[in-house]
Amino acid sequence: MKTYSKLSRSALILMVTCLFFSGYAVSQASSDLQSRRAAVKGSAFVQSANGAARLIIERIANLGNDVYVDLYIDGAPVAAIGYGSSYEGLLPPGRHLLSVLPTPSPKWLTPWEIIVDVRSGQTYRFTAENGYSGDLILVALGGPLRPGFYR
Repeated sequence: MKTYSKLSRSALILMVTCLFFSGYAVSQASSDLQSRRAAVKGSAFVQSANGAARLIIERIANLGNDVYVDLYIDGAPVAAIGYGSSYEGLLPPGRHLLSVLPTPSPKWLTPWEIIVDVRSGQTYRFTAENGYSGDLILVALGGPLRPGFYR
């Protein structure tokens, strides 16, 4: 029969304990992210189809698999855009504030913002991508909008 030293038993117990707690932390982070996504889906931006404009936001692929683009319209959470996804919705005419923030663990804690003057029947298309200073920005793609208001 083989006997183990007190040091090797302690090391084994420590490793098992660390594995247990790291698994718990990963499951907690996953459930927190899932509950956050459900909250974003539940807080739908009020959209009227009468005279509305289309808003399309595509997420560039090189942001990474684990990075989500949190989209806010006029301060209200609208969508969490994941890898390979995009957002499509309607905006009523008028001035709106679009904000984006990468999650989890953004480099900059304040969202990047742009003011958009929306006209009825138009399509406003943006790409969420990395900015020059490492933050997340929206870049207008063609169409009637040439944004002039940046954070």
